[in-house]
Amino acid sequence: MFWKFDLHTSSHLDTLLEREDLSLPELLDEEDVLQECKVVNRKLLDFLLQPPHLQAMVAWVTQEPPDSGEERLRYKYPSVACEILTSDVPQINDALGADESLLNRLYGFLQSTGSLNPLLASFFSKVMGILINRKTDQLVSFLRKKDDFVDLLLQHI
Repeated sequence: MFWKFDLHTSSHLDTLLEREDLSLPELLDEEDVLQECKVVNRKLLDFLLQPPHLQAMVAWVTQEPPDSGEERLRYKYPSVACEILTSDVPQINDALGADESLLNRLYGFLQSTGSLNPLLASFFSKVMGILINRKTDQLVSFLRKKDDFVDLLLQHI
């Protein structure tokens, strides 16, 4: 009976994604963003795969948030961004592995002096782990160009 009338559910996220002024933080505040990402919601992926949004998510998982920032900026957005980047969605893996500027931004995390923020280090490790597993050739090729990779890893152990 349900299908007879061609009724289907539309998520709140789909409605939100139709807005032209939607910001990435506003999207990350939504409860079902991770679930929709994992079920490969096309509208959501189109939004997330825009270069400025990918760059912002990589920045959230690699850059120290301001101490004076609110909790969402310090913890929620980096955490949700990490979960999205490591959700093992092929389109996201492809975008990360193919964009050298994103890989350089990730690599830049290792180039920071002093001790690393443990939370950001865990986010960095998760993102690099998914890239090693899913985009091995691209990541190994990228890392071979970096003469100081092993030294940087050893510096932060």
